[in-house]
Amino acid sequence: MGYRRVELPEEVDYGRHFADAIEALHAEKRYRVFADLERISGRFPRAIWRHEGEVREITVWCSNDYLGMGQNEKVVAAMKDTVSAMGSGAGGTRN
Repeated sequence: MGYRRVELPEEVDYGRHFADAIEALHAEKRYRVFADLERISGRFPRAIWRHEGEVREITVWCSNDYLGMGQNEKVVAAMKDTVSAMGSGAGGTRN
């Protein structure tokens, strides 16, 4: 069993390739849009929601921070200490 060599075009239009893929996601109603939320420090679970020029204060109960620990003084202090000691940056995402 052998492999067949596939000839590739000399130049690939990656911009067109990805634009077509995104267009297909829109057509299939599978394009994911994230809500533009701005958490309000010290006012858990309140946040600012922004969409198409509209701005509104809302309550967010569907985050992973349902206990409000992301605004707990001791937790925030520990995060700051860790960032000062180790630096910061995204190691990966899960979207």
